[in-house]
Amino acid sequence: MNLWFFVLLIVAVALVLGPISMLRPNPAQKRKEQLRLQASAQGIRFGMRRLPARKTDMEQPPVLPVYFLPPSPQMQLVEDWVLMRTDYEHESNFYHEWDWQDAVRPTDTVSNALKTLLPELPLSIPAIVQGKSGTCIFWRETEGEEVLMMLIQHLRRLNQLANESGATP
Repeated sequence: MNLWFFVLLIVAVALVLGPISMLRPNPAQKRKEQLRLQASAQGIRFGMRRLPARKTDMEQPPVLPVYFLPPSPQMQLVEDWVLMRTDYEHESNFYHEWDWQDAVRPTDTVSNALKTLLPELPLSIPAIVQGKSGTCIFWRETEGEEVLMMLIQHLRRLNQLANESGATP
């Protein structure tokens, strides 16, 4: 047999198998998929949403993963409050580096719960939103299952408090 036949056969196989192997998810993608499946199994929904713009943003914010509970019928009538992590701590902020992005605020019960919840959150969580969008936590998914379980617990607690207090201040 001719040497060129084998060279062409190897090149042809490489041209077929190369793109197929590139379509396989890498370990980071597999880890994120497992986190999302685990959240879904716990009743938490997942989506990709644009991060709300901070007051100081000059550019459009990025699209990030968001874990959320859908809004209850009473929450669908309430405007979203948005609490975002800023780049600095300031005395005018709601809590350390966390500040509101508009005039809408949660009930006092939810605000007090947030003050106990915020110190526990990792830096990979840039925003929390609640209202007609549901109860949402934006998360960059850099940590693992332990943080996911903590987020699920916090989502449920915030959602329950909002529903118990009528979702309006």
